[in-house]
Amino acid sequence: MRDPVIVESRAHTFYIKKAGIPKGCQQCLKGSKAVLFLNGICQNPKHCWWYCPISEKRKGKRDTYINEIQISSKEQILHELKAINAKGMSITGGDPLYEPNLKKTLDNIKFIKENKGKKFHIHLYTNSLNFSEEIAVKLARAGLDEIRFNPSKENWNVIKYALKKGMSVGAEVPVIPEVEYIENLKKLIFYLNKIGADFINLNEFEYSLPNSQNLKDRNFKLEAGTIASVKNSKECAIKLIKEIAPKISIKIHFCTIIAKDYWQLRERYLRRAKTIKLPYEQITKEGLLLYALIEGEKNSLKEFYNLLLSELEIPQNFLSYEEINIKLPIKFALEEFFMDLIVQHNLQGYIIEMTPFREEKYQQITEKTPIKLFKEEIGLNDY
Repeated sequence: MRDPVIVESRAHTFYIKKAGIPKGCQQCLKGSKAVLFLNGICQNPKHCWWYCPISEKRKGKRDTYINEIQISSKEQILHELKAINAKGMSITGGDPLYEPNLKKTLDNIKFIKENKGKKFHIHLYTNSLNFSEEIAVKLARAGLDEIRFNPSKENWNVIKYALKKGMSVGAEVPVIPEVEYIENLKKLIFYLNKIGADFINLNEFEYSLPNSQNLKDRNFKLEAGTIASVKNSKECAIKLIKEIAPKISIKIHFCTIIAKDYWQLRERYLRRAKTIKLPYEQITKEGLLLYALIEGEKNSLKEFYNLLLSELEIPQNFLSYEEINIKLPIKFALEEFFMDLIVQHNLQGYIIEMTPFREEKYQQITEKTPIKLFKEEIGLNDY
């Protein structure tokens, strides 16, 4: 019998070729799954509190976020789902199933299913501390499609309550490079396989600002050349998959930090950018918005704007004019004669790279480069 083939996806995750990956992961890697951070309230369980990556801004707080946006109503969730053309949503926290959060979680699942339809995929994460048969039934009736447990060793048995309820059932845990932890992880995977669960997701162990001191105190080190990868986590994960894959039938999927922190965000940005893009903007391969910005004295800007319309005949819908600036496509701004006009009118020109948001609170200019320097950087000196 041939050993299972381990495949590396283009998003830099790893899985067994014939088994595939959970549907929730498929959508995440396409950027088509929104992330609902219910709040930062949980029980602070001893098996995972010390490596929790939730920021101080969110941890223990009751604020709710959909992707990067803080919200105060369920209708705002729908707005964000539309903005990225979402095909699914994950619910995380805190713990969405902790008693103070349970009703809100169920209400959100029902609301989204009613508005987006039964095919809209929803999964959630839980530490399993207060999971029960009763909660499993409520989640299934609300319409939950997939549930992911991060259980303590003493609490594996509650996973069985989620089986045969119409939900996909699995676990999602970090790969902590310690001998005892890896041995227990193997036992968890065998247990999931034995009870008929659907998958195990393994995450590369991550250094973050909130957990950095705890990880240092436990002698975990950063992988050379990275800013968040714990040394040996990826190696342990690949070795574990190779060892255990021939012995199980459930899906096993390893998600690297680059997949979670870069690839998924980039794909989500690309979807959002396509939805909100204005005529004078273009989309970069990172999902950011790119345009030219002209700044200067108010009267000079008005005169220059009229010049763009009348003499250069740039269509008005390709221009955004305010008293403090003019925005336009970079293809016009990179023309040599255009740069001469900017100088003649005593104006300043820049190429702007910006995150794809319309709300000023969430917009972030990632680059503001003088047009001349931008041309040099992309090799258009003689353009």
